[in-house]
Amino acid sequence: MRDSLHVKVSNEQAGTLTLENSEYVFDYATHDKESFVSLSMPVRTKSYVNNKLHPIFEMHLPEGYLLSIIKKHFSKIAKTDDFGLLKLMASSINGRVNYASDANAQEKTLSLENLLHPESEHLFDELVSKFALNSALSGVQPKVLAKVKDKVTIPLQEYIVKSWGEEYPHLALNEYYCMSVVKLAGIEVPEFFISDDNQLFIMKRFDVKEDGSYIGFEDMCVLQAKSAEDKYEGSYEQIAKSIKIFVSPKHKKNSLCNFFKMIVINNLLQNGDAHLKNFGLVYEDITNIKIAPAYDVVCTTLYIKNDISALYLLGSKKWWSRKFLIRFAKESCDLSTKEANTLFDECLNAIDLVKEKIEKRIESEKSLHVKEFLEKLREKFVVLL
Repeated sequence: MRDSLHVKVSNEQAGTLTLENSEYVFDYATHDKESFVSLSMPVRTKSYVNNKLHPIFEMHLPEGYLLSIIKKHFSKIAKTDDFGLLKLMASSINGRVNYASDANAQEKTLSLENLLHPESEHLFDELVSKFALNSALSGVQPKVLAKVKDKVTIPLQEYIVKSWGEEYPHLALNEYYCMSVVKLAGIEVPEFFISDDNQLFIMKRFDVKEDGSYIGFEDMCVLQAKSAEDKYEGSYEQIAKSIKIFVSPKHKKNSLCNFFKMIVINNLLQNGDAHLKNFGLVYEDITNIKIAPAYDVVCTTLYIKNDISALYLLGSKKWWSRKFLIRFAKESCDLSTKEANTLFDECLNAIDLVKEKIEKRIESEKSLHVKEFLEKLREKFVVLL
């Protein structure tokens, strides 16, 4: 049994992905070295054969909440294994790598104003119904990819809109304040917002340029040739090594500095979900590769009291003190003691600034439930070194 899908790079034919006899085979149809589908899959005449969907293509599949929604609605009329899902969503997958499809993706849009000032408490359910098949997003958190028009004169931009379930109360607020720490620490982040009702966390896609074209993005599962199910397998040292291997020389120092600060903040805020898929690289071409903006930073110990680090660091999955994080900076990120301490202090200062914002919000907050949550979050922002 043979099934195939044409793969494009920057909307130009690059090759063909085939499922044949339970093997996934990708063959390039180009000799253009710049038309690589992945940094780890350079253009060549030899086929790329895998017993699972290649990580770069698997990255385009939904996970968690969205996967369950799509399977529920489409399993009766289409195959929903990995290849079936990829074909089902092909016409709606947009990025540097996309797919040729006979289907025409229907253009559906809404305004950013509607997201920030929702009139309906069921807005997220409406978004899922409208955009589910356009949303190739990983992770278990309920989220959807929506095309949003800021103003009449501005091109359509794609935003990731996240909600939360009963098991993770106020996750949108959690992510908003944690991402605020990341931003104030001087780490590049996508533009992000929170809705007036605190129900939705909204983040702009960082791989879409102002003119609507796309740059390349690959997460660490792809770069390390791992399946999405192995996203908790590995170490932060291995991520640092991948940065050194793939990042362009002109961006290497800054990328390692930002990566170290990401690790510091994830430790101090106790984000137990900083796995391989939550770090990546972006690039416009093979000579301009750098670390991707930070995303998906939350305090997980607010929901899982004894949660631990997602990946190994210095041989263990635990929350490390300043002394050991400085050691990691020197051994894995090629930083001097002085450089590492300066970056660490930038993270501490960012946490203090956001803690002050939370305290002011608590004073003016009218909702008792929100106030109680913010008080718990503030406690997490008291750093014990």
